[in-house]
Amino acid sequence: MWSVSHPDFDAGETYALCISRVRNVGLRRRLNAIRGAIEAASVDYEVHGDNATLHQVAASPMVGAVTADELVAVYDQRMAGKSGPGRGIYDHIKMLPKGDRCPFCDQRNVSTLDHVLPKAEYPSLAVAPLNLVGACMECNNVKKNLAPINAVDVVLHPYFDDITGTQWLKASVVQQIPCALTFSVVPPPAWSATLTARAINQFSLLGLASLYSSEAARELANIRHNLAQHFGAGGAAAVKAELTRQWHSRRMSSTNSWQTAMYEAISRDDWFCDGGFAQG
Repeated sequence: MWSVSHPDFDAGETYALCISRVRNVGLRRRLNAIRGAIEAASVDYEVHGDNATLHQVAASPMVGAVTADELVAVYDQRMAGKSGPGRGIYDHIKMLPKGDRCPFCDQRNVSTLDHVLPKAEYPSLAVAPLNLVGACMECNNVKKNLAPINAVDVVLHPYFDDITGTQWLKASVVQQIPCALTFSVVPPPAWSATLTARAINQFSLLGLASLYSSEAARELANIRHNLAQHFGAGGAAAVKAELTRQWHSRRMSSTNSWQTAMYEAISRDDWFCDGGFAQG
């Protein structure tokens, strides 16, 4: 749900590199014969990506005379494989997300590449750079074989969908013992109904509310002593001032991080500032 600069690799050249060491003469001939189809599929993908219509990309069990299993093997063995000829491109794409953070959850580290459209159903895109995004293993496993069937099923694509300019992630304080925070997508007025549905669906699919609440609980435990010191020195006003500083600092780094949403929520919650933070 966070944008990433797209990889600057030609799809046809990437494919040619990946199949460059195929020894089986018959397989190599069949793989070479579909390079044009691989290039066309990537061009079509980019058009649909720009228009948020990836659900309209046609799935196919075959590309010419090459099966889906054979093209999946090209990715698994010749791109993702440690000694594969396309491994350099694989590693480069993995490093594109800023700070090594998964762009789908913005929390865990990138450890693999995710096929936005699954390679088993869209084999012509198995090694297409625009269909490959660095991701954490958890997010990759959740969405591994999910193919969109309508517009709201299309995941927010880190290369094509940039929703970082406006705030959409919000947190709310749960006034209980121990204190907790909940997280949700609050769509800006400018968002379309489709974009709103896509963001909410993806937030739910990836379990981000639970992930962020868990991380926030750890953060609350870590800052409790510091807040107690501020409270002792200047009461609720001092706590609020400290939390507001923390909120503004995190907002400068990322408008929609869970940390930004958390510090905004707790800095604005009178119950929390007036000692609620200590209820744990």
